[in-house]
Order: sequence, then C-alpha cells, then structure tokens
Amino acid sequence: MRPPRFQRVVFLAAVVVHLFTAWYSTGYQSADEHFQIIAFAQTKLGELPVEHLPWEYDAGIRSSLQPWIAVQVFRAAELVGIKDPFTRTFLLRLLTAALAMIAVRGFVRATLDQVSVDLWKPYILLSYFLWFSPFLHVRFSSESWAGIFLLFGFAPLIQRTVELEPRRPVKMLWTGIAFGIAILCRPPVGLIVISALFWLAFVGKLRWNGIVLVLGGSAAVAIAGYALDSAFYDRSVFSLWEYVHMGFAGDPDHRFDELPWYYYSPWVVKYAIPPIGACLLLALTLLIWKRPKHLLVWCFVPFFVAHTFIPHKELRFLFPLADLTPLLLVLGFVELRTLVPGNSWRTAGRLVLVILTFANLLGLSVILTSPAGIGRTVLAKTLHAVQPAAGSRISYVIEPMLSWRISLPAFYLPAHMTDSAFTMEQYAGGNLNTEYLVARTPDAELLQSRSGQHLEALARTETVWTEQLMRWYTWNEGPEPWTLFRVTK
Repeated sequence: MRPPRFQRVVFLAAVVVHLFTAWYSTGYQSADEHFQIIAFAQTKLGELPVEHLPWEYDAGIRSSLQPWIAVQVFRAAELVGIKDPFTRTFLLRLLTAALAMIAVRGFVRATLDQVSVDLWKPYILLSYFLWFSPFLHVRFSSESWAGIFLLFGFAPLIQRTVELEPRRPVKMLWTGIAFGIAILCRPPVGLIVISALFWLAFVGKLRWNGIVLVLGGSAAVAIAGYALDSAFYDRSVFSLWEYVHMGFAGDPDHRFDELPWYYYSPWVVKYAIPPIGACLLLALTLLIWKRPKHLLVWCFVPFFVAHTFIPHKELRFLFPLADLTPLLLVLGFVELRTLVPGNSWRTAGRLVLVILTFANLLGLSVILTSPAGIGRTVLAKTLHAVQPAAGSRISYVIEPMLSWRISLPAFYLPAHMTDSAFTMEQYAGGNLNTEYLVARTPDAELLQSRSGQHLEALARTETVWTEQLMRWYTWNEGPEPWTLFRVTK
C-alpha cells in the first residue's frame, strides 16, 4: 500500500514552494557558485576576459560541465531576448529545481518501503520541506548538483523490491552514470560513491557484472568530462585528475583557512537550526549503533570522518548529503522508538515535534523569501532600477583585498559602471568621488558627517524581519547588513 494521492498533493505543493524559492533566492551562497560557474560561462561567451577569472581556471581544477550548461542556457535565453542577469540566473535555478524534484520524487518512491507505514507521510513531507532542502534544490552549485545526482544513483540501489528481483542492467548503468556526474560536479563525493560500491559488493551482494556496469557508467562520464574540459579550456585538461592531484600535493601559492577537527558536528547543530541539527546527529548515531550495515551509514560515516580531518572546512562541503537526511531522520526515529518502552515517549515526543515543526517553518519562511548569501543581488536589482548614468562609480567601504565579500560581480553591475573599495582609515576627508556607496550604517553616518554629502539609502541586503531572524540563526554573530546609498551634494 502507498499513499499516491498524498504524494501527488505534496509534490505539487513542493513545486510551488520551489518556484517561489527559485525566484527569490537570487545571487549565490558561496563565491564558487558564481566565480567558478557563471564567470567561467561568461568567458566562453566573450563577456568576461580570462584574466578576470579566479586561479582555479588556470589550474584547470574546475569541471566544465556546469559552465557549459550555463553557456547553453544563456545562449537560449538570448535567442528569445533575455539578457538581464537576474532572469538568466533564474533559469539556472529553475533547471536545478526541476532536476531536484525529479530526483527526490524517484528517491522517495524507491525508499518508501524502508519506512514504517505510520511514518510514510512525515517522510514524504520531510523529503520536500525540510527547511534547507528547497534552498539547496535551487542552487546552481557544484554541491547541490552533486547531491541531486547522488539521489539519482542511489534510488535503484536502496530500493527494497530490488532484493526480490534481479537488478536490471539498465538501472546499474544509470547508477554509474549518475554517480559519475556527481563526481564531476564535486570530486570529493567520490568517497561516497566508493563507499556505496563497497556496500554493493559486501552487503548488497551485487554480482560482479553489476559492479562492472556501475563502474562502466562512471568511466563513460569521466571520458565525456575529459572531452568537455579540453574543449572548454582549449587544451588537454582532465579537471577531475587535476583536482585530485592538487588535493594530495597541495598548492603552496594558495593557503586556505584551517579549523580544528571537531568543527563539523557543532556546525551541523548550529546551522541546521539546533533542534533539527541535534536530531540529525542523534539519528546518525542511532543508525550506526543499531543498523551499521545500512547504506546510509556506509556513505555518511566515511565522508563525514574524512572531512573532519581535512584542515580546510566549509559547511557547504557537507551539502551533497543533505537530501539523504530526511531518510536518516525517519530511520533514526524508528530506532529511537524501539529503545523507549511503552507509550512513555509520546507526551515528550509531541512536545519535541512541535518544537521541530516550528523551527522548520521558521527556516522555510526565511529561505522562501530571501536572497542567497549576504543578499547583494538586492542591491544590484536596485541599481538596475535607478539606471545609473554611464561612467558612474560604485564604492564599497571595506578592505580592498576583501571587497569580493560584498562587491557586485561584473555580471550584475549595470553596463559602463566602475567600482572601487576603500576603508575608513584610507578616507582622508572631502568629497567621496563616487555616485553610489555600499556601506554599513555606522560607517555611512560617519562618512556623511565628514564629507558633508548626503547619502540616500536605496536598498539593504536584508529586511528588518530577516535581519532579526538571521541574528538569531547565527547566534548574534552576524554583522550588520549592507546598505546601498546614492551620494548627492
């Protein structure tokens, strides 16, 4: 028995939610999402000089798959007269959301038999509406695409009905292709794929010819990736090999921040919203203890442990696992329920459910209506609306070497506009010599008093409401939002 009507209703609601998120979640969450995909595509389209690209381009460590897709989407958009950056990137988010919806739907259908009947509906709801899922489902980033194609690959492997019938060769070949694409998008997920292959061999009891088909599908994708990379970089390049080589050999010219080994667990609790983050770690612990042979354990643990001991840490490195967390939460709850005798857990369980639901709705309300990252595209949209005169300048009050943290990439700037950055210490007084200024409110007030010029606030990176929520979300660590000012005499 399955709840087809409920699934259809939830899926349609999820489509609406993802459309809203794709529209409002403008910009990019991490610098790589823009500078190593959109900027790469711009170069191929002749919109951006190669010398403006980050060092990863010369190193050849970035797969060209997503930049090539962006190139084709932008070309198709131009054919119908779409040239503004906001609609172009919306199309990329829409494409990502469509792939994510198909992948999640297939994965839920494949794994529903693993879940207790009384938990089917919560599992389906979590799969589409766990608060960070719609946000990640619209990101045209390497982490999100890797996670989406991992789902495509996992669906045939984890399906219980497969144990009752021979695994079809086509399914195994598709699994290999999906895994290969995931690795191209984000090479470190290769560790998840290797773990899945070991699970297939020793737990799933897949015959050797099935393993060969999976490996063959991935190898075919790798060959295609080499061809795409060589065409994109205009030289013989295999980005996957270059990435792995640099990962082991290191790059003395580029040093990354290093953090202690234990950082990921507190980060998961904090940034997944504490009640939900704590449940994620508890569910993984219970599954490791009670069901150590489950595919999720084999995939989560090696990937998490390996990243724990890699000195450079970013929360986005764990994003490829995000779409597996609804199943993890439900299976963890099943194991927790077996440990608590009788009905003694029900009262406390209802209270916990209310807290988790409230936290999840709060997170959803923010990601549904907020731009990604620090919200700089809100400033860009306002700039385009006011139509700056040719030759206008926009300046950022920040250390010039760190200006990338807030500055608008050329992709989002109105045509014929220049930019610069300076610190308060570098400002010697007098006219600001800029038509537009991006600064935090205290700096802007000080500059206005010193220069004698009027600073008219045009837009902020966050609304008052989302600012308060973000302060709560970051435990009051988040800096004050940036504001775009028009400078007048």
